[in-house]
Amino acid sequence: MVGEAPRKGARRTRPTDPDGDGEENNEQYWRERARQILDAIAQTDEQIAQKKDEIKKLGSGGFDVTTGFNQNVAYINDRNGQLKQLEQHKVDLQKQLDDLADEGRKAGAPASWFR
Repeated sequence: MVGEAPRKGARRTRPTDPDGDGEENNEQYWRERARQILDAIAQTDEQIAQKKDEIKKLGSGGFDVTTGFNQNVAYINDRNGQLKQLEQHKVDLQKQLDDLADEGRKAGAPASWFR
């Protein structure tokens, strides 16, 4: 799915600062991790808006018999279900951002680095 944030535990390894600060107290480190999740949330918001427009134009569901005509298959398009999935994905991303902010605060990072 477009707009997916990196999975928990999937961190890039980087050398520590020569100053000895360590990456986890570095503003750039926290802002970069938050930016990935914020970008994913923005992409999901765009997808939600597109899906809502699609529902307005085409309705909440329908059949597509032309795509699978040669295979004698009719596809059902449940746009409300797709919209619910996108909204749930956004909630999951927001939780990841909240968890990251908690992790950062425990490491001494200010809350402003996660906005």
